Amino acid sequence: MVQSQQVTDRTWTPVCSLTPDMAGKEVLVRARLHTVRSKGKSAFLVLREQTATVQAVLFVDDVKVSKSMVKYASTISKESIVDVRGEITVAEVPIESCSQSQVEISVTGLHCVSRAAPVPFDIVDAARSNATIAAAAESGEILVSVAQDTRLDNRVVDLRTPANQAIFKLQSMVCQLFRESLLADGFIEIHTPKLLSGASEGGAAVFRTDYMGKSACLAQSPQFYKQMAICADLQRVFEIAPVFRAE
Repeated sequence: MVQSQQVTDRTWTPVCSLTPDMAGKEVLVRARLHTVRSKGKSAFLVLREQTATVQAVLFVDDVKVSKSMVKYASTISKESIVDVRGEITVAEVPIESCSQSQVEISVTGLHCVSRAAPVPFDIVDAARSNATIAAAAESGEILVSVAQDTRLDNRVVDLRTPANQAIFKLQSMVCQLFRESLLADGFIEIHTPKLLSGASEGGAAVFRTDYMGKSACLAQSPQFYKQMAICADLQRVFEIAPVFRAE
C-alpha cells in the first residue's frame, strides 16, 4: 500500500493566489524553477506553477540568507521542483516578466525537492508564438524557436508552456459545460469501446491494427452503442470521447 506515514503541519500557498493584500505574510510555495540569475550577493528566481509565475529574491544579510545559500540557489537547474519559504513583499516596480507582477517573495528558506536533468529546450523559447518570432525578425532581432519534431519528442516539457496549459484548461471547462447542460436534461454519460472487431460504418476509411493476433480497428463512431443504450431503456445518453476516422 502506498500511503503517507507522516502528516506535517505545512500549508502550501498556490502561486496564483499571491496578492498585495498578503504583504508581510510568510508563505510556503512549491513550484518549478522557471529561471534563475545571480549576481554577487543576490539571486533572482522565477517560480512557475502551471501558468502562474512569481519572482523570489535572495539578498545576503548573514542572518536569514548567507552567501552559500545564494550560491546554492544559482546552481539549481531550471525546471527543478523547489520548496520556497519567504515573506510576501509588494514590488516597487511591476514585474513584467511574471504573472504575479505586484508581489514578490523575499526568500528565507530554499529546498530543492527534485533536481531536473537538462531540458532539451527552454520553456521561454517554446512559449513564443510564430507571430512574435516573425515580428522580431522584421525588426532585425533573432529569437529562438522550437521545431515541432523537437516538441513532440519531448512532449512532457512542451506541455508546460502557457499556451498548452491553457488549451487543456479550456478543454476541461468546455467538457464540464457539456456535462452540466446534458445532465440537467436527464442524460446519462456512457463510455463506449474504442477498439472493435469490425468497422463501425460501411464505406468509411478505418484505422486497422492487430490485437492479440486478431484483426481489430479503432471505433469510427459510438452510434451503435448509443442505440443499444436506448434499447436498454436508458432513454437519453451522451459521451465525450474521441472517434477515429481515416478519411
